[in-house]
Amino acid sequence: MSALGPILAVDTSTRASIVTVGRETPLATSRREVRHRHGSHLLEQIDEVLAEAGLTLTEVEGLAVGTGPGSFTGLRVGLATVKTMAYARGLPLAGVTSSDALRAAAGAADAVVVLPAGARDHYLSRVGTDPLLVAPGGLTAAVEGDAVIAVDMDAELLGEAGAARGVAALESLPAALLALARRRLAAGDTDDVAELSPAYVALPRGVKRAAEDLGWSPDLR
Repeated sequence: MSALGPILAVDTSTRASIVTVGRETPLATSRREVRHRHGSHLLEQIDEVLAEAGLTLTEVEGLAVGTGPGSFTGLRVGLATVKTMAYARGLPLAGVTSSDALRAAAGAADAVVVLPAGARDHYLSRVGTDPLLVAPGGLTAAVEGDAVIAVDMDAELLGEAGAARGVAALESLPAALLALARRRLAAGDTDDVAELSPAYVALPRGVKRAAEDLGWSPDLR
């Protein structure tokens, strides 16, 4: 692993826009609370962390991006930006499941990751299963008996322990992203730029899935 040079990693699955650059550990990190405005900050954050680390983009040897689940718009912005960089510079790219990185960051390997999905719904991700969209009123029952990492959520909904894990996970997410991505990249396990896609759980109103493609639907839910 030590032979691999600096990696630039991005995660835009939460209400924070997170960019970090480093080798085994972060050299510089930018985290901004942007809610749904990741696109207004991401490029500036990339310039910021490279400058702080004393690096240029030509010295970056690998790229990583959080693939979700999480914010629909945020994921599109993050993946589009990093995939463009990977294509333009011919850099190896590793997609990292954001919920796995959040578990690693919180030090809770078996915990359920919960994030807001719009105004009232929530995303729920368990180890080894596809993420779910949980409707209002169903969240408490859905996580009953589980340790929870409640990201971007108040303690009133799922308790203080879950909220505390969520805060800890976001704090340590840059290091976790780098560690998970470095493991893959050092082993030559990379993603195809053309095929890497976000782990969407729910699509905006009017959007539907048709086989493996996305299309527009008159059904506005």
